Amino acid sequence: MTLKQSNPHLKSAVARKAALRISAQSSSAVEGIRTPFAKGKRTDAPASTDDFIAYWKRRVAATAR
Repeated sequence: MTLKQSNPHLKSAVARKAALRISAQSSSAVEGIRTPFAKGKRTDAPASTDDFIAYWKRRVAATAR
């Protein structure tokens, strides 16, 4: 017996598609990708490549053990 056969929520193609959408929307990986780009999250983006590198060097130095 497959998961699709045993799970009543997966028997219908429409229900499977809805479950997949809900799962993808609530996935931590998806949230991790989407969150930094959410409106108003990062308004202080580095203006140049050097600023970007300096920002990440500061972050690494702050968390380095």
